[in-house]
Amino acid sequence: MYHRILIPTDGSAPSEAAVKAGLELARSLRAEATLLYVVEPVLVRIPIGPEALPYYPALSRDLEAVGREALERAEGFAQYLGVPVKSQLKEGSPAQVIVEEAQQHDLVVMGTHGRTGLDRLLLGSVTQKVLQKSPKPVLVVRES
Repeated sequence: MYHRILIPTDGSAPSEAAVKAGLELARSLRAEATLLYVVEPVLVRIPIGPEALPYYPALSRDLEAVGREALERAEGFAQYLGVPVKSQLKEGSPAQVIVEEAQQHDLVVMGTHGRTGLDRLLLGSVTQKVLQKSPKPVLVVRES
């Protein structure tokens, strides 16, 4: 059935709920789990060059630190459950990186904020994009 599960996280509450659900599923299936955090480059959202932002290197380091912290929390829960995991911190467009990584997995387990209307239009939905483009099944978890 599912032998390799990809669990993307962004450190948010819905994402943390998906990490827990994904790791519990991996434990029950005796599946391998991969935790993934994708750092989206700031310059993707702001159409200027890095030279225009003197604090860009510090901002990039801070974003990576947030990613490492989210992965460490997820690794701690995996250790508590006794589930061996691999962790990956990658840079790029989150939906695109998740879809690319999904190709090496049997299932993607990820959270959703459940945004609608203007919030969804302005902020986008990584989960929706992954659902549309993933070559593998996606289990979507909402924060309870």
